[in-house]
Amino acid sequence: MRVNSRWLAVLLLLGLLSLSGCGLPAVKMLRARDYLNKGVTQFTNQKYDAAAQFFQKSLEMDPKFEIARVYLATAYMSQFIPGSTDPRSQQMANQALDTFKQVVTNSEAVGQPNINAMLSIVSLYSLMKNYPDSKIWCDRVLKTDPTNAEAYYRVAVMNYEAISEKTGIQGQNVKDLDAEEITELQGKIEEGLTYIGQALKAREDYHEAMEYQNLLWREKANLETDESAKAELIRQADMVALETVKLRRKAQEEAARRPKATPR
Repeated sequence: MRVNSRWLAVLLLLGLLSLSGCGLPAVKMLRARDYLNKGVTQFTNQKYDAAAQFFQKSLEMDPKFEIARVYLATAYMSQFIPGSTDPRSQQMANQALDTFKQVVTNSEAVGQPNINAMLSIVSLYSLMKNYPDSKIWCDRVLKTDPTNAEAYYRVAVMNYEAISEKTGIQGQNVKDLDAEEITELQGKIEEGLTYIGQALKAREDYHEAMEYQNLLWREKANLETDESAKAELIRQADMVALETVKLRRKAQEEAARRPKATPR
């Protein structure tokens, strides 16, 4: 599993800041930072287990060194393999969750809730197919930041995944669903579309969200029995799909125009 590059950039930026508690002996502060730097080197080289050990040592030297705790949680997360039956993979996921939750608790205690840590918890629970807990954490994000586009998007993605598991990739299982199941799925579709709408309101060029808007419109069409209504839903999905392609291409072109970092 690869760690989100935007999240890594945040980590690297935070790594430049001193988040240690006051009054700590200078030698311990220096050792904490030394272990952190060694951990970052291992992390960058994708040696996540070794990195985690250095981050743990950093926290032993300075228990209030929150950037080390964030890195430790991310190193655990990087060792989790979604779908793996290896007990160690599940252990890493649980340790990542516990550590990210500690990051959140500590950040809230000082009045600066760590949204990125919350979103990492959302992602982990979703990858573990624990959608109820993932949604709970999405709600926590949105209570802290009501305009957080990613939290809205994540709920819609989870809804789509739950829906498509029932209907089938091509909608082939719809014929086997009873009325109660269809009503439940229709509710999930409408909720997903509402959340996508909020995500796009917060970020108009959010092409990833539009991709799922397209998919949810198609799921809605799968459940529609009136042929003319079904055709209209598919038409709307097609229009969204075309707009998604335009926005994705625009994002790619803008990324290509950005100056590349000079190797050091």
